This record gives sequence, C-alpha cells and structure tokens, in this order.
Amino acid sequence: MIKMIVSDVDGTLLSHGYINPKCIESIKKAQDKGVEFVVASGRDYYGITSVLDPLDIKCSAILGNGAQYCNKEGKVLMDCYLNKKKLKEILPIFIEHHTSYMIFTTNGFYSTLEPDYVRDRFAYRGSVRFGNKMEDFLPGGPLSDSPACQIQQFDSIDEFIERDLEVIKVEAFSHDETEIQKVIPYFKDMKEIAYLSSYPDNVEITNENAQKGLILEKVIDQLNIKKEEVIVLGDGMNDITLFERFPYSFAPNNAEKVIQEKAYKVVSSCKDGAVSEAIEYALENL
Repeated sequence: MIKMIVSDVDGTLLSHGYINPKCIESIKKAQDKGVEFVVASGRDYYGITSVLDPLDIKCSAILGNGAQYCNKEGKVLMDCYLNKKKLKEILPIFIEHHTSYMIFTTNGFYSTLEPDYVRDRFAYRGSVRFGNKMEDFLPGGPLSDSPACQIQQFDSIDEFIERDLEVIKVEAFSHDETEIQKVIPYFKDMKEIAYLSSYPDNVEITNENAQKGLILEKVIDQLNIKKEEVIVLGDGMNDITLFERFPYSFAPNNAEKVIQEKAYKVVSSCKDGAVSEAIEYALENL
C-alpha cells in the first residue's frame, strides 16, 4: 500500500505555468485516502506555495534539491546547507567566466552582479527555453516574484559569508548551453559540494548531501515508511537520486532519457497529466 507520493514540480507537475486539472484531482484524492503528498523541487518555499496555494494544495516539501525539508506550515524540519566558505571557491568561477548566477539563502536571493542584469539574463533564458515573455519578469508581471527578480547585490564575498543566513544553493544559468558546460568541469574535484543541472543551460550547487533522494530517505525513516510504500516522480537530473534509491519511480515521457531509462514506469507527458496517471496507477496497483 502506498503511503507517500513525492513529485518534482517543474517539468513533472508544472508545465510552463500549467498544471493539468487531472493532477490536482488525483493529488487531493490521494490525500483524502491518507496518503502523504510531498513536492521535491529546486525551488524555495515561496516558489512552491505560489504554485500550490491557489489550487488549495497543502503539503510538505523538499526544497533546494534537498537542502531543506519543510512541513505544511513551512517550518524547516531538516536542513543540509552549503558551507558559506565554499562561496570563496564557487563564485570566482562564475565571475571570471561572466556567467550569471544567484545565491538562494534562508534570507533572500543575492549576487555580486547588478540585480537588473541578473533579471534580464534570466528572463532572456526563459524566453529561449520556455517561451516566456521577457516583460513577464518586469515589476507587476506574472513572473515578477521569481528569485531572479528579487536579487540583492553585495560586493565582498568575505563580508557576505559573515552574514546571519544560510546558503541553500547557488544557481548559474545562461541562454547559451555552452557557457554552462564551460564552467561545470571546475566543480568536478571541489570538495563538500554536489552539482547538477536541471537543464543543460543551468548548474545548481549545494552541500554534497543536499540531494532529493538522500533527504527523502531520512524523512521516511522518521515517519516509519518503507521505500516500497513510496512513489517518486521526476523528469530531470536533479531527480536522479530519487530514481536510484526508490523502486517505484515514475517519469513523464518528456523526462531526460536517463531518467526514463531508470524509471519503474514511464507515463504520459507533464502537460497531459503524468502525475495523475502515476497516482492512479499506484493507488490501484501498488
């Protein structure tokens, strides 16, 4: 019997701002049956609630690709933050290669780059990859609450690491995939970090133990839930530890090839209701 459903958000549940109504119905159906629904995302808490609150879906969440686990009220129950001193190794790589980046923290979003520059670069990347309108990121636009639009600039890395906040992750991005591929090799031998790409045009850096599959193992251990009582869903490389560590893994047919290859079952596309199909299958068959 399934006791927990864990779903990635972007590309799995959410398709370019759209969630298939079938998914909402199936999630609530599972919750009514006493099944715990959890989202697992690279997003921060606000990035999750801004999507789910209007749909009246309340759930716990794995955030920052595994840096935090929050309950339904947003209280952080587990965390695995990046050592702030690692920023002295990480940030110069992006700065020297003129690669846009932002730091996700427990108290806002930061960069040494001009905030408008980060926003505009992120907006342009979104227009190229997702077909977003650049003006959507301007004040008052539907995407104006995204992290890239809330950047606070700082000058000194040494001063920044002394601040009273924790680093969830550092994300670099570009509309040009080759720009990201040039910086990734610098992280290969760096200690105490994990790095992955949700898409070929970004790279996200966290604590080496801040991975979705690792923190989920700790969560279910506390809840006395077995791995065989969990289904996981995801589409990107930041979901791979879920697929490697949990037997009942479901991938939408738009997922990365390696994710589909590792999946217990490949279902319909994100847009066509992959999460709903997986939930209904699990409730009936597992």
